[in-house]
This record gives sequence, structure tokens and C-alpha cells, in this order.
Amino acid sequence: ALRNRSCAGTYPHRLWRWFAPPGRIVEIVQRGRVIARLDLSRETGSRTIDIRSPGGGYNRLLVERGRVKVLCADCPGQDCVRMGWLRSASLPLICLPHGLTVRYAPRSEGELDSLSQ
Repeated sequence: ALRNRSCAGTYPHRLWRWFAPPGRIVEIVQRGRVIARLDLSRETGSRTIDIRSPGGGYNRLLVERGRVKVLCADCPGQDCVRMGWLRSASLPLICLPHGLTVRYAPRSEGELDSLSQ
């Protein structure tokens, strides 16, 4: 017999993790290594952070009123700039040419993200 099950009823914990509000700590990762951590709850003003790529090139982050985005970069596609503000733990800001990732830090050590479960 077939049963009608919604995704929410079958895997509520997975959906909650996918749509759960992100933490307030952001990690800036370059080529797999965390190079900086920001506590967005303490970022009340506006500032930029320039990140140089080891192979040449740069990304400029804008941190403003508890949010972060890639303001500009010299990569060819500009996908990282078009991504806009970091909004979700499931969708980090990524610049492939420069090996840069801006993501919400896991809430606790060893916690899996929604894509790893």
C-alpha cells in the first residue's frame, strides 16, 4: 500500500537544518584553511576586508550591520559578487578562481552541515 508522506513529515530534522537560522560567526576560508573568523553580532558599522589570493588577485568583502558579502573581486566570472549577502549556512559565498569561501561557522565542533548529512 502506498502512503502519502510529505518531505516535512518524513525528514523534519533535515528540513529544519536546511532552513534553520544561521549562527552569527562567519569563517573566511582560503584554499581549505580558515584565515579569519568574524562575529557578526559585533559588526554594527561598515568596513571592508581585502583578501589577497596566493596566486594573485583579490576579493573585497563588505561587512555591514551584521551582514557580509563580496563587494568586488578581480576574478573573471564575478559570480562571488553576484551572490549578494551571505544568508544561509547551506549556501556559502564562493570564489572558485581565488579559492575563497565565506560561510557561517558550525554551531558546535563536529557538527555536520545540511549537505553532509
